[in-house]
Amino acid sequence: MTSPDKSVPSGSYTGGSIRNIQKVTWESARATILSSVMGSFAGVEAIGANMNAANNEAINAANEAQAGASSAKSSASSAQTTSTANASAISDLQTKQTQEQVGGASATDNFQSWDDTKWSVAKWLSGAGTVADIVVAEDQAGISKSGNTGTGADFALRKTPLMTDDQSVSMVLGRPNQAGVFTGSGLLIRAASDLSTFVIVQVGTARVLLQRATFSGGALVVTTWAEKTGLALSVGDTITVTATGPSYEVMVNGIGKLTYRDTAVSSPVGANNRWVGFFSACNAADAWDGSKELSFGFDLDSFAAADTTPPAVVGTGWSLCRQNTAIVPMTVGSLKYGAVFDTARQASNVNIIDLPSGAVQIIKPGWYVMSVSAFWARPCGTTYNYNVSLWTAPSPDGQWKLARNGGATAGSAVLHSAGTFVVFAAAGSVWSPGYYIAGANEMKGDPLGHDTYFDGTLCSYS
Repeated sequence: MTSPDKSVPSGSYTGGSIRNIQKVTWESARATILSSVMGSFAGVEAIGANMNAANNEAINAANEAQAGASSAKSSASSAQTTSTANASAISDLQTKQTQEQVGGASATDNFQSWDDTKWSVAKWLSGAGTVADIVVAEDQAGISKSGNTGTGADFALRKTPLMTDDQSVSMVLGRPNQAGVFTGSGLLIRAASDLSTFVIVQVGTARVLLQRATFSGGALVVTTWAEKTGLALSVGDTITVTATGPSYEVMVNGIGKLTYRDTAVSSPVGANNRWVGFFSACNAADAWDGSKELSFGFDLDSFAAADTTPPAVVGTGWSLCRQNTAIVPMTVGSLKYGAVFDTARQASNVNIIDLPSGAVQIIKPGWYVMSVSAFWARPCGTTYNYNVSLWTAPSPDGQWKLARNGGATAGSAVLHSAGTFVVFAAAGSVWSPGYYIAGANEMKGDPLGHDTYFDGTLCSYS
């Protein structure tokens, strides 16, 4: 509408029909609503973009954290491996220093492989089932984690005994496996060669037991002397047991944890009880479905043992012999002795690294007199020589070579051949007796060890 003077007020309707007012009103309202809605969606879009950016940042941060955690875990694992290796190196060094100070015998094994020439293994089984062999995996020794169907253990003894009753035996702990409270590994000290009697240290993650034991006819009988609980043992820890007179002590990383004094000598000592070693066990528990749940103790990263007091005989040298009269086959040719010797009568300031073959490692360099003798089961014959010899290597892992040959013997009734050699032996070098025969024969011993032997003595310092 217009005013009488025909003027049109601001904002007045000027359309042709009043019916158009509703149309204009709805279009205006719709535009307003759509504008608001679009504005809202624009805000949502911005928020979505911001949320995506935040999510991406969170994902990136999570990935970086995961990578950092993996790196940290790898670094921790490497540090633990290095720490364990260092502990084994220290144990090895301490053992060698002990031997250099007091003489006697020593033994070390870092388990680069399992060597049957150094170890004899007896199996114990509780009830039915099977017990697997000791194996070496990633430079650590322990009972195999496959092939076990029962509770049992492998008892490993060094084939070369120590020379005195005062002994120190150590192990550096490797993989814990399912150790927990299960004392599934440990040390053997002052053992008989057939394990008829020995002292045992059983180790779990939380406790250590010092016990005496007997193993005969498959029956294992263990008596606990002392126990320490509340421990927190882990990979890289060094467990040591020492025996001095009637006293025993178990140490963890050089700190005493438990002691016992066997004043009644309930575990025998003497020349027949000077073997050392370790054990590794498997515990088989019945699961709800009838299967077996297996638990294993610590594996061993290294083993070390040594006499801690000097042998009765002073000086530097050794005397090995065979007292068993059973024959040992020897093949034709020029070779080192096989598994011949069974007795170490004496050893001072040298390391007998393999008794059966007579391999001896020199500690003090100098000129040595070495004597080799063989007792043959059958005569060599009138036209053949049976010689004895010396073989040497610069180290236990070095290349063996023939150093001396002699002691020629010929005769239809001759059963013995022997020779004595004067040689310079460097520190760390290894020496072993050898022979030459033109035809296969057998070597044997006698109860007093008179006929098959390998003796040596230092006659002049370098």
